[in-house]
Amino acid sequence: MWCGNLERFIETPEIKPVIDKWFVVASLTVQEIGGNEVMAQAGGAFAGLPFFAFLDETGKTIANSTRPGGGSAAIRNIGHPVQPQEVDWFLAMVKKAAPTISPDEILVLENWLRTQKK
Repeated sequence: MWCGNLERFIETPEIKPVIDKWFVVASLTVQEIGGNEVMAQAGGAFAGLPFFAFLDETGKTIANSTRPGGGSAAIRNIGHPVQPQEVDWFLAMVKKAAPTISPDEILVLENWLRTQKK
């Protein structure tokens, strides 16, 4: 369910242009050969699903969906951001991965996430 919600968010007509402008989206199935290894390299070992990361052009992790804080990685993984602290972390990730993204583009992402049906 949450993986599908994240995919639908990325493909939403008002969100897709912002995502496509700043990022290349690549999906993988962690249960397939190599998927768990890629997830672990991006810092997502034991993080739960959906897990996502922003990588630079060399494949180095810029930020991932595991927020800092106490508890296990699975508890700290925001998955598809819904709760206020999850949305906050997602927006921080975006700003770190795309430092020149405009405030208007951030607002498009934020408004959609904060008003989505929960």
